[in-house]
Amino acid sequence: MKVVHVFVGVISLVLEIIQWTVFVWVILSWILFFASQTSFRWRNRGAYHLLEQINDIFTRMTYPFLRPFRRLLRRVDTAGIDWSPMLLLLFIFLIRGLLDILVP
Repeated sequence: MKVVHVFVGVISLVLEIIQWTVFVWVILSWILFFASQTSFRWRNRGAYHLLEQINDIFTRMTYPFLRPFRRLLRRVDTAGIDWSPMLLLLFIFLIRGLLDILVP
């Protein structure tokens, strides 16, 4: 039974890391979008370039987890809004809730 608790703990930790990575990526993409729409892009080229690089890193880290949800949403007209991060976070919350219920 101790092995099950360790296994569930590791899965919960991995899901939490994915969750925080998605949160950071979403907020960073918003910051980058608004920075590109203002004069920040031209006044602070170094900082903007750094934001682009960090966003690229987080995009590459989250893309494999978002890909199944994007395929699912491709069939639905979402009016240009990417709902895949929200679906991924909802899925993570559900899995973590099930793990908490099944293994007290």
